[in-house]
Amino acid sequence: MQQHIQLKSRPLTPTRENYLRALYQLSRSGGSVRLTDLARSQGVRLPTARHFVNRLRDVGLAEQEIYGRITLTHVGKRVGREISDRFELTRKFLIEVLGVPEGVAEREACVMEHHLDDDTLDRLATFVQHVTSCAAGAPGGLDCLANLRTDAKANARRV
Repeated sequence: MQQHIQLKSRPLTPTRENYLRALYQLSRSGGSVRLTDLARSQGVRLPTARHFVNRLRDVGLAEQEIYGRITLTHVGKRVGREISDRFELTRKFLIEVLGVPEGVAEREACVMEHHLDDDTLDRLATFVQHVTSCAAGAPGGLDCLANLRTDAKANARRV
């Protein structure tokens, strides 16, 4: 089931979610973002980045004066944080639980975050929390993360 965040009767597509996440992450250090920084972070030219900023502005998530810095609205910050959290959860799962290399995990988390149901993400968060805290280990407890990684590698070799 494909999840889309719905705003002002228009869905926020995966690509727009990616731009909103990038704006949210870039804005955490200074509050506003230059269009050139957004374009660079997305690997696109300025007109493409401007197009997506305009779409985010149209649905009330971003504001920008002509050729000025981009800021997120209150709703834009909230939705951007939610999207960023979804991405970080899937990234953490791929890296810390499955042992996927970081570059691959970045790409795959970017795809996964858009297609997982909220209930699935909640269950994934619970699982990641359990497994990573188990790995930190209670005295005398099993290192379930190490065991999981060993089993995953063994299964991968068999395939």
